[in-house]
Amino acid sequence: MPDDNNGTSIASRRKFIAASSLVTAGLAGCTGFGGGDGNGSGGGSGTTKLTYWHQEGVPHRQKQFEKYTKKFNQKQDNIEVSVEPQNWNSVFGKLTSALEAGKEPDFMFSLPAFTMTFQSRGDLVDVSDIVKDLKKEHGMFDNAITPFQYQGGTWGIPMWDMVFLHHFRTDKLKDTNAWAPKNWQQWSQALTKVTDNDNYGITLPAAKNLWTTENLYTLMINNGAYVYGPKGKIMFDTPETVETLEFYKKVFEQASPPSATNWGWAEWERSLLQGTSYSTNGFSSWARSLEETGLAGKFGAIEQPYPKGGQEGSVHYVNDIMVFNEKKKSAIAKFVKFLHSKGVYGEWLANTEPTLYLPVTKTGKNSDKFWNHKLIKKHEKMVKTQFDALPKASLYGFRDIHLKNDTYIPSVGTLEGSHVLGEIVQRLIVNDQSPEKAASWGQKRLQNVLKTEKSSKIN
Repeated sequence: MPDDNNGTSIASRRKFIAASSLVTAGLAGCTGFGGGDGNGSGGGSGTTKLTYWHQEGVPHRQKQFEKYTKKFNQKQDNIEVSVEPQNWNSVFGKLTSALEAGKEPDFMFSLPAFTMTFQSRGDLVDVSDIVKDLKKEHGMFDNAITPFQYQGGTWGIPMWDMVFLHHFRTDKLKDTNAWAPKNWQQWSQALTKVTDNDNYGITLPAAKNLWTTENLYTLMINNGAYVYGPKGKIMFDTPETVETLEFYKKVFEQASPPSATNWGWAEWERSLLQGTSYSTNGFSSWARSLEETGLAGKFGAIEQPYPKGGQEGSVHYVNDIMVFNEKKKSAIAKFVKFLHSKGVYGEWLANTEPTLYLPVTKTGKNSDKFWNHKLIKKHEKMVKTQFDALPKASLYGFRDIHLKNDTYIPSVGTLEGSHVLGEIVQRLIVNDQSPEKAASWGQKRLQNVLKTEKSSKIN
């Protein structure tokens, strides 16, 4: 945990940023980049102008952000919101530069690790009051709030969730004797049985990218393996991690496409839509594209199988809003509460990315407009399975041992962005290292990249 001096420096940085924004406000008003003047209004008209960023680059998603932003603006007399789409590949550098110049957006959509990174820099406004209101009015789920509560505040406003399931071809795997698998042994048997020279039981990646990071870590959750120990130090080289790497390598060699050593999201999705891979651990982001193939209706989903003595669970990503402009916080809260409102929330998520974007409130979960969307209605069983999985889902830095100890781990952003876990999988698969050597190498590599000591829990 950071000491009191660090907390003071964060507060001081926020005051510095607020003061700097007064100097740059005139320029921001001229360029249309950033907020209005220091009083939270634009051009002296009495209208509070807000600018926000999101990284949803897919055209149909962008269209929905623009649509609901326009709907909000039409209902307002003194608030005007504009949206500036970004992309994840460049947004970190762009946001960092914007903050240094005092030209940051008033708020932006984010993810847990990204949010913690900028909170650790002292760039964010505490949004505990907004989240408290949403929880009271709409029944916001605790598991959605957890990744943003630390250091005495709440630093992100949960907007939607996404969770890993095991998606599988019902016309292939359901006919195997080991389906539905009760443990990892039965799971690997089923995947191997349906694999031949041209078709594969599962797509497991082995590239240095986020997709590989997620695929390894979601299995680590099932086997009680960790990157961080209870006090935030590196606890990777454990028997549980070795077992997980052993299983990963076994399944990759017996049931996954060999070329997946350099696959990204596009190749993964293509293997499912073309019918050459029969299952995956992942999100449901490809469900919309599935409708354009002859495989529509041939996929089912279950929560990830876990080993004997293991535990239920998978990775999930709560997408949040982080706030930079404290002076305009009340106006930002109105926009956020509009998106979360009963008549808007379920419809907005369903239209933006059906089956993938899951409501984080009881209001949203019970929304008829959410469940009546054509694609969600078709995949209702899978979507309900996602909701079943969410209370058991977690992410690096926010596991049981970290929540119990109120552990603050700002290096999760570096862990995710550096793709070290993907690099470890490459050592395991591409370099053909043993699980033991890969775990040992990974321990040292994680300590070096994350600049964190070895956990005392490791001998």
